[in-house]
Amino acid sequence: MARRRTGQARSRRRDKAPRKPLAYWLRPVFVALVVGSSLGGLALMVEWMKDPRAWPVRTVRIEGELRYLDRPALQAFLAPMTADGFFGLRVADIQARLQARPWIDRVSVRRVWPDQVEIRVREQQPVARWGGGGFLNPRGEVFRPDAAEEIPGLPELSGPDGHARRVLDMYAKLRATLQPLRTGIARLQLDARRAWHIRLDDGLQMELGRRDPLRRVARLVRAWPAIMATGNGRMVSVDLRYSNGVAVHWQTKDIQAEHTG
Repeated sequence: MARRRTGQARSRRRDKAPRKPLAYWLRPVFVALVVGSSLGGLALMVEWMKDPRAWPVRTVRIEGELRYLDRPALQAFLAPMTADGFFGLRVADIQARLQARPWIDRVSVRRVWPDQVEIRVREQQPVARWGGGGFLNPRGEVFRPDAAEEIPGLPELSGPDGHARRVLDMYAKLRATLQPLRTGIARLQLDARRAWHIRLDDGLQMELGRRDPLRRVARLVRAWPAIMATGNGRMVSVDLRYSNGVAVHWQTKDIQAEHTG
């Protein structure tokens, strides 16, 4: 009897349990519909923003002082890359392609709302010629333009691959050492044996060898007045590879007269 009453009580409690409203079951469906609609709307918005007809790039502004780059040619180079519109623009791709151009040292690209692209360009600053058709910037980095560029007044430097910075540094030190002679360096070469060769602005050839090139040139500068006092004509070459002296080759005044006669 007791067990029957307990079962009846449980049955009555189940009958009295509140039933969940319809809204409870519809809520997940509603949330799913809202999320689906939002994602669909977002996808449509993204496609609309990528439409170049809706958001065209109307202006490409190139900032920076350009001496060697042709501004119209640069504009023409950029035109196809801006055809995808303001939001479809691939900024990183444009920057990488510009950075790969030989005369560009640094470049930044950014969108300017609502229809502009701003390109800030810093050109390479050539301080010397390097090898065949190349140039060095102040950091000793080699860049090679597609077409040969005539830039007067630059020294010619050359050396093995990977030694451009070393040669540029040596050029600066040698030029400072030679200042008392009031002449400049037209050409500096580091050959495969790591020996140094110089041609000065007046055509004088100098052989420095591999060891202590700065000390050897400083020794020549100190001895210069005495060397010139004993000379007969124009100095053609100087060999500084001796430990206690220099070997000087002169073009005598008689030979000079024959050449100019």
